[in-house]
Amino acid sequence: MYDKTIPFDAAIRWIKKETRDTTTYAIKIINREIQRLYAFKPGQFNMLYLPGIGEAPISISSAPIDNEIMHTIRIAGDVTTHISRLNTGDVIGVRGPFGSSWPLEEIEDRDLMIIAGGVGIAPLRSVIRHLLVGKRRKKSSIQYQTGKKIILYGAKTPKDMIFRDEFPRYMDAFEVFLTVDKADPEEYWRGEVGLITGLLNKVSFNPLNTVVFMCGPEVMMQSMVRELMLRGVPGEKIFISMERNMNCGMGICGHCMFGPKFVCKDGPVFRFTDIEGFLGIKEI
Repeated sequence: MYDKTIPFDAAIRWIKKETRDTTTYAIKIINREIQRLYAFKPGQFNMLYLPGIGEAPISISSAPIDNEIMHTIRIAGDVTTHISRLNTGDVIGVRGPFGSSWPLEEIEDRDLMIIAGGVGIAPLRSVIRHLLVGKRRKKSSIQYQTGKKIILYGAKTPKDMIFRDEFPRYMDAFEVFLTVDKADPEEYWRGEVGLITGLLNKVSFNPLNTVVFMCGPEVMMQSMVRELMLRGVPGEKIFISMERNMNCGMGICGHCMFGPKFVCKDGPVFRFTDIEGFLGIKEI
């Protein structure tokens, strides 16, 4: 019987090193009945569990129509350090999926701007692939007819750019704009250098007809929201994915309280106007 609050086993199918500290793991649920019942939406997360070590909330970076569940993980603590030592064929515990998802119904007949900083591209890759792969396969589940689709992505250096090899494929359906904070001459970077907010000057869009999905460092998101609203994008059309210290995934432990809300249960995806007063509050 499938109960998302109880860990179930999944086998690691393949591993791809993205950057020096970030890796993508593709997993397959072992139990066929759970495999059949498990379903997630772009933007949700799983709790990944290692016996004797602990568990950590990790966003899902694959699309629902992909054959495997993918997690793109940056080493940032004890659990993720131990996950980084796993190999293909190893088994990991999974609970989930949990949390809110990207509101795809909001992008019907509107332009979509996806903004990501650093590893924040991981939960957004889920919706990118959902729209891109679904369009290619002409899946009936992809119901939303969008206008212009734009990706803005920033990383510290070219070597820190996650999914760098995938961006040329994204250009089939998206306008893609990339930037890095700095680039050494030997890295042969030909793209933009500077803050991601500067990319807004490169983009042509109708602010009153644009929906924004965003994830990245909070300082970056605060700056981006300010710039977008100065350009006329309504705050209620900006959606951001928050990261907090989540221990349970169900709004019980209280570690991820965000004002009156829980990031694990009410989020991680929030409408900006619902949480604007709580951005910048330190986590527990």
